[in-house]
Amino acid sequence: MSSVAVPAKPSFLRELFAGDINESLLFPYPATLDARDPDEARTVQRLVDAVNAMVASGLIDPTRFDEQESIDEAVVQAFAKAGLLALTIPKTYGGLGLSASAYARVFGAVASIDASLGVLIGVHCGLGSKAIVIAGNDVQKARYLPGLARGETLAAYALTEPETGSDAQHIVTRVERSADNTGWVVNGRKHWIGNGQRAGVIATFAQTPVQRNGETVMRPTAFLVRPDMPGFRVDGTIRKLGIRASTQAELVFENLFVPDDHVLGEVGKGFRVAVNALNAGRLSLASGCTSACKKLLGEFTRYAEARTQFGDRLASFEITQRKMATMASETYAADAMVGALAAALDTDHVDASLEAACIKVFASELVWRCSDELVQLAGGRGFVKPWPYERYLRDARINRIFEGANEILRLFVGLNGIQGPAEALKEIAGALKNPIQNWVLVSSFAADRVASAFGKRERFQMTLHPLLKTHATYVEKHVAELAKATQQAVTTHKKEILQRQLVVERLADMAIELYARATTISRTQTLIEERGADACVREIALTELFCVQSGRRFRALRVELDSDAGEQIDALRRSIAQRVRAEHGYASSDALLDVAVPPLPSWSLTRDEQARAVEPTR
Repeated sequence: MSSVAVPAKPSFLRELFAGDINESLLFPYPATLDARDPDEARTVQRLVDAVNAMVASGLIDPTRFDEQESIDEAVVQAFAKAGLLALTIPKTYGGLGLSASAYARVFGAVASIDASLGVLIGVHCGLGSKAIVIAGNDVQKARYLPGLARGETLAAYALTEPETGSDAQHIVTRVERSADNTGWVVNGRKHWIGNGQRAGVIATFAQTPVQRNGETVMRPTAFLVRPDMPGFRVDGTIRKLGIRASTQAELVFENLFVPDDHVLGEVGKGFRVAVNALNAGRLSLASGCTSACKKLLGEFTRYAEARTQFGDRLASFEITQRKMATMASETYAADAMVGALAAALDTDHVDASLEAACIKVFASELVWRCSDELVQLAGGRGFVKPWPYERYLRDARINRIFEGANEILRLFVGLNGIQGPAEALKEIAGALKNPIQNWVLVSSFAADRVASAFGKRERFQMTLHPLLKTHATYVEKHVAELAKATQQAVTTHKKEILQRQLVVERLADMAIELYARATTISRTQTLIEERGADACVREIALTELFCVQSGRRFRALRVELDSDAGEQIDALRRSIAQRVRAEHGYASSDALLDVAVPPLPSWSLTRDEQARAVEPTR
């Protein structure tokens, strides 16, 4: 990542790492969809009404879907008829051509009703079809998109592999030129592929030999494959903790011939296709998580009001109220982030890849906490069927893994964020070799460092409502501290920063907190301007609570980065982890009595052990 050039398009989050608040990218907060595009807003309402009608009629029944571990074919056909499989496909090819904002809103509504239905739409519209829209040529689009829009078949997106997960750069599936030089021969395996057992067209990726600087190197290429191509095989579907009604399959490519006209985009440029599709998917996933949090809070409140313990309703207890308030304020922040990111993607004038990663991390962890709190509130009922609370928890868990595991996304945010400051420090390092000749550059850098330390460059230029000004001032202060911590991390660790994941993770978490606070303040400021402060008492309170709690989390991260204590605790963690690895787990004596206990069954990444968990295709 460190060798990637900083994009020409502006990024609010990337600039924070350099100590700059580019408020024009967040302020004023974007108008709602009905104000920006009334026609599209009506389309969204029609689609959501259609889904609600399916729920009311009993056609959509999440409990039934979960038990039978499949979505009824009648639901898929009803989705096709309503246009729910045409969301991201351009109107030219029979689709609805929804904007990022409209698609995110529809997806959020569907996923909050049933997470498995969200997966169905997300894979078909947000990944498989979207890859063709993004990278397909005119012939490919005309061949596949109309049928996908009508729901004649489903699309899938096959990136993940047993050996490398979703790391597009290092996939092991390989291709070579066919003997007749008319196409490519693909060999490899893909797993966890949504819609994979029934899709009619699949966007997939494989390492391809290409020429770079006179040498043959392997680079990912995107391909379109179909199940009727010789050498394609579905090797079973999997049973899962949650989202049980969605179907994930394992696909096998054995000397699969793919003609040249099924290369998606350019040979050797598949990584770009993968990243662009995943960025769009992260917004919709975050929208689904945020919409689910709103429903979970509603159910939490209803249960707390209905359940009596110790002579009073659970809702009257301060601990319950603390949970309610935290869930509400953090959901408000997530909603603000969704709106800001969706509008940014609609304009296509910004690089929102870091923002998309941040909101995916934030919203996916929030929906897990909300569903966990609901299970806790419900007690025994939260843990058993037929109450739905345990299903909410099971379905929420996958979001921290989907669209890039949160640990990887934090490293993505942190390492990309430090690129700009790192490049600036390289330039300064060269200038310092001859300080007299390069005095202007050196003194300018020194002034920037001083300004950053005292927060003089990191200021909002716009006038904020007095009730928000204090929180904005803390954002300014914390932006300066993020920039200082970033510079310190680069100068301290230099190239080793790539291995100092705990440092990078803290920087990423600091940036996530800042982005969440800035978007929340922006949204509330706009609401105050539109409605007046008296009509925004709820939103102002939510903003205040979120900003205070976010600021405290930021401060804890900063303290760990600033002090020797942070480095000491990281060194201790590494030392303990090294011992655990050497001892293959926990090796201290038992505090009560050492007794022989059989170990858990051993699992690995080998193919024969994976096969035990794969059942026949259904």
